[in-house]
Amino acid sequence: MSFKKCKDLILGIVMLLLSGGYLFYARQIKTRPKLTPGYASAQIMPTLLGVLLAILSVLCIIQGVRNMKKQETEGNAKKVDRGDLMAVLLTFAVIVGYVIILPMAGFCLATVIYLFLQMIILSPADKRNYGLFCIVAVAFTAIVFIAFRIGLQQLLPRGVIEGLLGF
Repeated sequence: MSFKKCKDLILGIVMLLLSGGYLFYARQIKTRPKLTPGYASAQIMPTLLGVLLAILSVLCIIQGVRNMKKQETEGNAKKVDRGDLMAVLLTFAVIVGYVIILPMAGFCLATVIYLFLQMIILSPADKRNYGLFCIVAVAFTAIVFIAFRIGLQQLLPRGVIEGLLGF
């Protein structure tokens, strides 16, 4: 059995192990119960993300098993498209850029830029709607900012926009 045939299965198992470790350490985060209500502790988002990662890992394992069975019956290997590889590399570059500019630009500006660029990377060239991408990026960032700031009472990295608005 070659690596290409079982890469989804291997990825799913590795990610499931990583999600287990992530969940373990997420539950170790110390909270200040007197200052924040129980539903808004510092553990809630890392725990939710860990559970989501575990669920997606299990789905990846299931998909890997199905692909292995399907490839055994078909017997043909799928070639990697050059455009797909470029999209992966550009996505990685945009994520690294997001991590770098987040402390300087703040959550709102960095997230809007990241989402806009990510939508451009993942959409086909003939179906790009820059206006819609801009609206979705701004709306999603605003919803997440309000959810964290008001709903969960958690601070996000401040930047230029938050400083101007007084948040």
